[in-house]
Amino acid sequence: MLAETDLERLRDIVRRLQRDASLNEVVRLARQLRLRSGLTVDFAATRELGQPMVVVREPPAALPSTSLSGLTRREREVAALIATGCSNKAIARRLGLTVGTVKYHVHHILDKTGLAGRVAIAQAHREATEFADSAPSIFG
Repeated sequence: MLAETDLERLRDIVRRLQRDASLNEVVRLARQLRLRSGLTVDFAATRELGQPMVVVREPPAALPSTSLSGLTRREREVAALIATGCSNKAIARRLGLTVGTVKYHVHHILDKTGLAGRVAIAQAHREATEFADSAPSIFG
């Protein structure tokens, strides 16, 4: 069962979605909630949202066995630029490479990681970056 304060925060997220809040804002708010797996039906939300709110919580997914750690420095640079939305042409321009070389690197990233495509590369890079940013510093 979720605490009432968590349910109120979830209702706020749904209200923001209904008012066309930016997806980034909603995702940021949702990530602030640390929910364990389970199911909650919030009937009190009917007053505010016009229907009960059903919250299904799954345990966090395990990190994929494939990671970007096995990539070369250049492949990690290409992955980082893919994560920012750069095209092959833009990546080539920024790194001083040919488009063919960038395609070669993208192909190798996909082969080494087993990821399905550019979106998966971008997601893997973001997750790795978020994990690194959230890890405690060993330097205090």
